[in-house]
Amino acid sequence: MVGHEERWKSSERQYILTDSTFTKGELTQDKLPLSQATGKRVQPRWSRERLQNEASTLNFISTTTDIPVPKCLGLFEENGLLYLRTERATGVPLDELGSDIAVAHVSECLQSSVLPQLRQLRHHTTGSVNATLPLFPPSRITYRDKRPIWFRKTAPNNDFVFCHNDLGQHNIFVDPDTFAITAIIDWEFAGYFTPEFECPLWLRPYNKQGEDHLQTDHLIKFLDDTGKSPKVADTDTFILITGRLRLRYAVAHGRGASVLARRRFRDARREGR
Repeated sequence: MVGHEERWKSSERQYILTDSTFTKGELTQDKLPLSQATGKRVQPRWSRERLQNEASTLNFISTTTDIPVPKCLGLFEENGLLYLRTERATGVPLDELGSDIAVAHVSECLQSSVLPQLRQLRHHTTGSVNATLPLFPPSRITYRDKRPIWFRKTAPNNDFVFCHNDLGQHNIFVDPDTFAITAIIDWEFAGYFTPEFECPLWLRPYNKQGEDHLQTDHLIKFLDDTGKSPKVADTDTFILITGRLRLRYAVAHGRGASVLARRRFRDARREGR
């Protein structure tokens, strides 16, 4: 008997959700969007490398921390396209609950358990746990600064900590009854950076995030700066300050909206289309 299966796509990825697995992969050329300016297909940046990074990261996080992540079932190639398959995450995305109490509970869990564990993972070089991959910053940076190549930064000490880099409500799955975190997904942009890269995106739904150009420009300046890396204590203070910003828990979409429609909306926003 064939189980339930959902398929959808964004401007960069195709997705398949079954009763037990989740698969995401590259799009064929004819499925990529056309640029209104040039009429050419818009090629996703670091498309394969991001999938490779997520696979490496899932294996890394699952073996070095207690943070719940979907089990990586592997990368595979089909008709020249790369795919990543994982076990299906249990629970529901935090943003589908529309609950102030749930957000407050998750925020406390992140601050007391998840982020401290990530900050214990340290390195002297920025970027992926997979040293063969190029450096690619979070999408909020690459959407604003579209340069094709970024250079790794090094420090004399292990000044850089591990960051998810897209820790929004849509990527945090919880038990709908207890609000306990059951899985954190979508680690495509994860890597070693300074703690300030881990913006508190979990405080507000995806479509209420807005665009903080000042903060983004600050992060870009850090990546460009060839001087001494900031002290971890300084960037920890930055996170504590941003973590106290206004808590706006407006529901991302009405409860009547379909899960599939919300996913498509979030995927499009995430990829900057």
